[in-house]
Amino acid sequence: MTDRIEREKEFHNHRFAENTRKPLDKYYTISTNTRKMFLDLMNSELKGKKVLEYGCGTGSFSFDLAEKDAIVFGIDISEVAIDEAKKTAATKVFKDNLNFSVMNAENLKFENDFFDRICGNSILHHLELKTALKELTRVIKKEGNAVFIEPLGHNPFINMYRKLTPKLRSEDEHPLKSEDLELFREYFLNVNISYFHLTTLLAVPFRETKLFQFIFRILSRIDSFLFKFNFFQKNAWMIVLDMSSPNK
Repeated sequence: MTDRIEREKEFHNHRFAENTRKPLDKYYTISTNTRKMFLDLMNSELKGKKVLEYGCGTGSFSFDLAEKDAIVFGIDISEVAIDEAKKTAATKVFKDNLNFSVMNAENLKFENDFFDRICGNSILHHLELKTALKELTRVIKKEGNAVFIEPLGHNPFINMYRKLTPKLRSEDEHPLKSEDLELFREYFLNVNISYFHLTTLLAVPFRETKLFQFIFRILSRIDSFLFKFNFFQKNAWMIVLDMSSPNK
């Protein structure tokens, strides 16, 4: 195991044991639109399908997927997270649809063409992308698709906040840049990218007030307009990736 992988394992074991990223929860109050698109893409036509939650943490979306009759495999590098996921799975009536394993996402222990769908939330930017994408396209079926939420790394104000709060993120993570988005097109023939959260970040201070929903709706409409232009797309906080037709 490389030093980088070992550092990621240590960071995420500590993260899940101590909930070290709780200070970031306030920012995710604006991520409802992102999560809705992700869930809509992830949850379509699931019955009997084999789905991999890539970097599942403590279970994350795996339980919803299994409840919808998908056969779910959740992997994470953190033993702490997988132990918690297994404990939760044991309490579910659909537990037979759930499989959790400690696994390096860059070295998957699955057969070729095994999965109908792969999904993940903020996992790819922790990995060596070429290695990860090679593995993803190996284990996904030719007619399968992959859906991810990921952060972008161009916005100078968001990057300044990241530098001021280094303990909230791992040493080796790398929010995605434009060249990374181009790399996805080398591994998947169809890549759709949706951009989220620029002016909506201004709604965060109002999250506990009655004005929040009104302000959030207005800023969401502004973002929808701005994201028609490349400059503003690059400065988004998050993207949703919907990729299909793996280039095997």
